[in-house]
Amino acid sequence: MTNGMRTEAQQTSVRHQESWIDQLPRRVRRVIALISLGGLPGMYAWSAFWLTTSVPKIVWGPVSFLLIGAAAGGSLILYRFVRDRTDTRANLDERQRQLRDRAMVLCYQVLSAVAVLAVVGVAIPVLFLGHVVILDATVVGALAVSAGVLIPLLPVAALAWIEPDPPPDV
Repeated sequence: MTNGMRTEAQQTSVRHQESWIDQLPRRVRRVIALISLGGLPGMYAWSAFWLTTSVPKIVWGPVSFLLIGAAAGGSLILYRFVRDRTDTRANLDERQRQLRDRAMVLCYQVLSAVAVLAVVGVAIPVLFLGHVVILDATVVGALAVSAGVLIPLLPVAALAWIEPDPPPDV
């Protein structure tokens, strides 16, 4: 009887540990991943755009904080969904290991594409058009902060992106 009660209690506690985040459909996770990855660069782009317009300062702050908050909130949701599954030392079953490996390959592909596009985007104006590229502290700081935040987030977002929908409850 005790074993039956212990098993029932264990099953109940496992059910309570699952949250709404664990049940998010793939489409919603993909939207969250895009918002999380685009929020910080979007804030820097908005800031650069805003400096060239006559938009009042009262508009700049809320939009910037909205973009930063969307990136931070989305990142927290993605980290909660993935937990430690992107860690190479995690104790995963074969399916989870394959998904993690596919996510890492996707990360390398995305980072490679971004690096190639960045080099091409700078090389064409410099080599063929004779333009000079000036990197001031604002641009370098934005690139450094974005890279420092987005590169660690990319494996988490990739795993949330490729993870199939959870099976329906029976």
